[in-house]
Amino acid sequence: MTLFTVIGLLGVAIVLTAYGLLASARLKADDARYQWLNIAGTIGILVSLIAQWNLASFIANAAWLCIGMIGLARIYLKRSA
Repeated sequence: MTLFTVIGLLGVAIVLTAYGLLASARLKADDARYQWLNIAGTIGILVSLIAQWNLASFIANAAWLCIGMIGLARIYLKRSA
């Protein structure tokens, strides 16, 4: 197992943990921690694509990363307003 695979698997675990916390109402979508978990996990998955390229996975995760970053920006903008 390569380092890229390990990083990708950790990324998947982080994204699934974030979703589990959201589904169990321990975190809310407007909680910065939820967005940071999604961003960190997605970056891990994207890093794993260096070793084993998959266009569909790249597109899905790049979009997921953008969504997480937009959500995080909205949270911080709302706090500063």
